[in-house]
Amino acid sequence: MNISNSLNVFEIHHPIEQQIRRCKEAGFLSLDFNYWDYQEIVAKMTWQEEEAWARNIRAAGDAHGVRFTQMHGPVHGGSFTEMVMGLNVESFLEMASRSLRMAGILDVPWVVFHPSPLSLRGEESHREVLEYNVEFYRKLLPVMEETSVGIALENIFDRTGGETGLYRRIYCAIPEQLAELLTKLDHPLFGACWDTGHGHRQGLRQAPSIRMLGKWLKTLHIQDNNGIYDQHLLPYQGTIDWKEVVSTLREVGYPGDFTYEAHNSVRTLPDGMRDAALQYAYTTAKFVLQNG
Repeated sequence: MNISNSLNVFEIHHPIEQQIRRCKEAGFLSLDFNYWDYQEIVAKMTWQEEEAWARNIRAAGDAHGVRFTQMHGPVHGGSFTEMVMGLNVESFLEMASRSLRMAGILDVPWVVFHPSPLSLRGEESHREVLEYNVEFYRKLLPVMEETSVGIALENIFDRTGGETGLYRRIYCAIPEQLAELLTKLDHPLFGACWDTGHGHRQGLRQAPSIRMLGKWLKTLHIQDNNGIYDQHLLPYQGTIDWKEVVSTLREVGYPGDFTYEAHNSVRTLPDGMRDAALQYAYTTAKFVLQNG
């Protein structure tokens, strides 16, 4: 497995070329571009401006000998009826389509999106939520087929942690729902993203969850936590069983990268410490993979 890292280890005011260079110098030859971090900026761009921006990022990656192998797409919010940034279904579909076209320019094969409930109240039936997600994501198939870019749908979580009174049902918090959604979508350009931290926060065993998603599994969000909060830490800074994760990924023949989404172990540090933290992150991933 190649070791990959999300550029979300840096704040967006850092020039992207410097982000790429510093990750490369730490050992990362594969990267995840986090479109989500930039979606408020992108929303103010024309497509021509976004396309030029994407080509500059691709050129910077090529200049440093780094490939973008994954992208986190835009995020609409907690539900399809209560969206962030004043988005609605039509405007989010447009943003999602543009992110897929940007992924095509970056040569990214898979973009991660979130399935979600229809409303934050969670009053709709499971069947209604399933059918709505199927209908919504199928609307993106024309641009997916045009660009040959796939969508990897991510497991979420709804288990109550340290907060109180915030519980609500979140669609695809359990792998059975994600597997059902992908069965209904039934297209080779739809796959799954397994977020190890979300699964742990949900109280799920990693091995049976990974096995359930095995034939659909295309991308990973590798992060650790204490099983209570979604902390986005490096392996061994939480309580996930990493031997179980790695051995099961090999068992199911997972074809993608070992991609970090562990930004809180790097981004929270003073900038002068981040290069050392990135080197430590890369060394940690090598150890995890060698000892799994």
